Amino acid sequence: MNDTSINIVETEWSHFWSVDELKSGRTTITISPNEEERGRLAQRLGLISLDKLEAEIAVTHGSGEVTYHLQGHFKAEVTQKCVVTLDPVKSEPEDEFEAWYADPDAAIPLAKARHEKLNEKGHGELPILEERDAPEPLIDGKIDLGELVSQYLALSINPYPHAEGAEEVMEAQVKENEEKAEVDNPFAKLKDWKDKMMRGEDP
Repeated sequence: MNDTSINIVETEWSHFWSVDELKSGRTTITISPNEEERGRLAQRLGLISLDKLEAEIAVTHGSGEVTYHLQGHFKAEVTQKCVVTLDPVKSEPEDEFEAWYADPDAAIPLAKARHEKLNEKGHGELPILEERDAPEPLIDGKIDLGELVSQYLALSINPYPHAEGAEEVMEAQVKENEEKAEVDNPFAKLKDWKDKMMRGEDP
């Protein structure tokens, strides 16, 4: 492993874990952001609040392997703004995830090297590499577990939260807009004028 220190950039919630802590082939890590970190992460994700976030991550590394395989599960409690009424909407997103990491100085995965070689030779459209064949790089021998969980949380959050009764509000708004468009339509006004003339009414 490269001994050169790398400047590690922290995110809204960074929880760095060193692969040197893996004494055997497998370990389990439980992490959770504190109140300040939840506040920063909520702002990043556009939430009213991030009330809870916990993750359990299993890391495995076989003898002779260059990759570290992560399998995890997280559960969160979030409060968002309804996209219609702006009322608060609470939800509890949770999901399972996995990721692969490797020291970029240790080895280039054979599958990735083969893929890049075929691409250089112009073998048409190539299939997208599986994530295990293109692992994320370790940064100074560390993995930012907090950022990993944050990214998967972002994918699990409902981008269009609706409060109770939001559908009725939307329908009322659509009806109001249609009626307004009808009133503002000059052709509709002309038709109304013609109808009145045909009935002998004053326009």
